[in-house]
Amino acid sequence: MRHLTVAEYGSFLGITGNRLVVRDAEGGAWETPLSRLRTIRIAKKGVAFSSDLILSCAARGIRIFFLDWRGISVATISGQHQHAVVRVRKSQFECLQSDTGRIIATEFIRTKIKNQRAVLLYFSKYLSKTNNNHHAFLTGIAEILKDDIDALSAPPPSNFAWKEYVMGIEGHAAATYWQALIHTNLLPSSFFKREGRGSQEITNICLNYGYAILQSYCWSALDNAGLELYAGFLHADRPGKPALILDFMEEYRPWVVDRIIIKIRQKAEKSKFFDNSLKNSISTAIADCLSKHMLHHGKRIRLENIMQRQAYKLAGAIIGEKKYRGYRFKW
Repeated sequence: MRHLTVAEYGSFLGITGNRLVVRDAEGGAWETPLSRLRTIRIAKKGVAFSSDLILSCAARGIRIFFLDWRGISVATISGQHQHAVVRVRKSQFECLQSDTGRIIATEFIRTKIKNQRAVLLYFSKYLSKTNNNHHAFLTGIAEILKDDIDALSAPPPSNFAWKEYVMGIEGHAAATYWQALIHTNLLPSSFFKREGRGSQEITNICLNYGYAILQSYCWSALDNAGLELYAGFLHADRPGKPALILDFMEEYRPWVVDRIIIKIRQKAEKSKFFDNSLKNSISTAIADCLSKHMLHHGKRIRLENIMQRQAYKLAGAIIGEKKYRGYRFKW
């Protein structure tokens, strides 16, 4: 257990020695060594915890996230930014207006589309055994996404700003991707289009909740790399909006969240409400995905560790030491 989510009213989190102790409202207890934890997410009101636990978590770099009813992190407790590096943050602000910033932003979107394509091919392979028409359709859509990927390598037309051009391609790829999932019945019949916060449709609610969980993982990775979380390359600067986290997580959305929500779509369809059971299924599946070992430069390591290495590579690209290349998932 590297990422703990507490979603039961009346729970208490304390510490005994070097172990976290969670007690529920009925008096039951569960323990785990603090050395195994990376994050703690509080996903329910009425959860109490000791100040000793906060101090121990801060000393070990364990972040505590407080989530609202949508799964969005609204508060975070962490140590005194022991990873912050002035050189990195100065370079980041300079990079926002430079050609390097454009290259990094474009790579985020290029990788996202490649990973959307990987998701389509992943399910296409599965459907080849049950529905040849859907298998062929997804394979054809994957080729269309290749055109969007190639378009990102071309310079934008003279009447387009680069960000407008890149986001236009991203929007076209996203529309193509979601329509392909709808056409092949990989999403429930209630899903007509992608909707953000405030959606009442169950699949969109699940997707939004999954993205909120993914955001907390990306938050930790980028904070460890010493980056300014609110200064992004693609997403607009707004008060309280962690733009860099939203940029960075783009390439992980398709594989880590979309693919998982598709897999549990039957459970989501049967659920009348977005209850704790469904929330736990999503958070557990995402944690399992991020704990799986995947190939990275010839070695098999945990996906969450790959994410951390990618954050360090991003910091290196920002200060001009290396070129950033997004992580592509293999289907």
